[in-house]
Amino acid sequence: TGASTANLAIILIDARRGVLTQTKRHAYLASLVGIPHLVVAVNKMDLVGYRRDRFEEVEEEIRGFLLSVGLVPSYVIPISAREGDNVASSSERTAWYKGPALLASLDSFSPAREISGLPLRLPVQDVYVETGKRIYAGRVESGAVRTGDRLVFSPSGKKAVVRSVEKWKEPALREASAGECVGITFTEELFVERGEVLSEAEDAPPSAREIEASLFWLGNSPLRLSGRYVLKLATAEVDVVVSAITERIDSSSLEVIERHAGRVENLETANVTFSLQHPVAADPFEENPRMGRFVVADGEFVAGGGIVRKVLSDGFGGRTRVVRLHARMMTEPDGNFIDLSRESGPVEFEVSPGFVARLGEGEKVAIRLRTADQLERISRLAFGYELGMTFRRGPEGARVVLSREGEHPAAATGEEFPVI
Repeated sequence: TGASTANLAIILIDARRGVLTQTKRHAYLASLVGIPHLVVAVNKMDLVGYRRDRFEEVEEEIRGFLLSVGLVPSYVIPISAREGDNVASSSERTAWYKGPALLASLDSFSPAREISGLPLRLPVQDVYVETGKRIYAGRVESGAVRTGDRLVFSPSGKKAVVRSVEKWKEPALREASAGECVGITFTEELFVERGEVLSEAEDAPPSAREIEASLFWLGNSPLRLSGRYVLKLATAEVDVVVSAITERIDSSSLEVIERHAGRVENLETANVTFSLQHPVAADPFEENPRMGRFVVADGEFVAGGGIVRKVLSDGFGGRTRVVRLHARMMTEPDGNFIDLSRESGPVEFEVSPGFVARLGEGEKVAIRLRTADQLERISRLAFGYELGMTFRRGPEGARVVLSREGEHPAAATGEEFPVI
């Protein structure tokens, strides 16, 4: 639960024993739940005589594994928890290490992406009926809700205008933002159930009939192909059937044990497809982490968890999907970043006025690519909005950097940008 909402993880390694199976599992879990920042602490340096060569051996091994799961640690720090070396302050016994101490490294980070900058998502927790009104209660997971907003419930598609935003025994609010628990009333009388998700009509989450996901399985009994389980996502619960196990993966070595498998064993990971008994609102994890994580119950027990990779809805077919670059942008210590390396299938790109305005103010954004088709579409976007673009290929794959000078006319007027 903690890992699923964290912005930063610390991987702790024993300097004597090096990278173990458990270390690899923890690292893979960090990758699976999308933790954007990572620090590696190589502990017990006092027991290896503070030797630089031993630290560098461990550093090389862990960096290699992390790179294989798409993670790059911001710092690898030699420490001694018992002696206090490089924990709160730098140590003279590791004078060869020029980086920050552990606490100083943590202070250097900022959240990868502000949840308030994402589209509105308010899962309905419960519905209360008072004299003359129905109150739809829930927590704003991302975005903001305001009086007068015209919103839509997903997956039902019912629409209504917000009459009030309320908190228990407090004056009515004009708006509520991410993290706030509120009650919403509407000018229309609606009948919806727990599990529906409120959003703006033009940016509603897809209604999933199938979900492609990456899963970590902790159940004592295997996850089985064609098995029936309960998937819990936000406040929604739905009966599901495992319709495909595309890859069964050893979580410590990341080797594919079996393709098109019939089961997933305890402590293994897998890429799977769930068929849902009825549609639920869901977002791919990369677009909205708050609506892209789930757990799977086997009977009375939570037996696994994972993240949504792709949402398949009715009539999906081979339809081109729109990717909103401004919703994907993460802010890291070394700049803005968008990861498209796991995006498959035909896509189009959309940007907001604020996205281009930020570039006009001197910011840059690096975009990691997966396919040549993505590069072609990014090039068209750069040409259409008069953006500068550089391309390079390195150990982490292909990437482009977008930048611009001056202000694009549409950014100044607040007009919406078309899809490219």
